[in-house]
Amino acid sequence: MRYLIALISTMLKIKWQPDWMQDKTPDARHFYRRTFTASYRAKRSIVKNIWIAAGLLMLINPVIHIALLIALPVTLLSFVILDETP
Repeated sequence: MRYLIALISTMLKIKWQPDWMQDKTPDARHFYRRTFTASYRAKRSIVKNIWIAAGLLMLINPVIHIALLIALPVTLLSFVILDETP
């Protein structure tokens, strides 16, 4: 039992994420910390609302070909909105 407690306490001390993932300050030029900027959060909110609307449309007519007809363009639209290339 002591071995298990020692193992768990040692594992909790280990950082599971790299140092650059520990930093939560927004930085528009960093590939990970750009997700903490206000503009990215606004874009993510727009994508969330689009997916809610698409999900409601899929629930109205739950046929697989209609769901695919809605889901594929919405997926591509989501990628376009969240894309950060200049």
